[in-house]
Amino acid sequence: MLQYETVFIAEPTMTEEEIDELLKGYDQLVVGAGGKVLKVEKWGKRRLAYPIHKHEEGVYALLILECGAPTIKELDRRYRMNDRIVRHLSVRVQHETQLGPSPMMKPRPAERDDVMMEQAPAM
Repeated sequence: MLQYETVFIAEPTMTEEEIDELLKGYDQLVVGAGGKVLKVEKWGKRRLAYPIHKHEEGVYALLILECGAPTIKELDRRYRMNDRIVRHLSVRVQHETQLGPSPMMKPRPAERDDVMMEQAPAM
């Protein structure tokens, strides 16, 4: 079995329950095909670098899977068929993935305006 990382961006209007249901369906697809879901991370709603289908934000999710190539092809097909998924990417991992939290799960730094105000000298 090969390891894959797959990330998708869903429409920002999707609720937490809808994302969970979507992830559960993808989990069932992988397990039903004899694979394993090693890790699932919901990165939440984030601003996009550029508008996609008139959306400025999207809900990101990461899945790390251990499965065969036909399963990934079917997963990509389901991503394309779902109108609520605006972008997706699946890549094969060359070396075993660290199963700890990804860098995206680290706390976000304070807003730049807040940092600039803290650094400004008091008069």
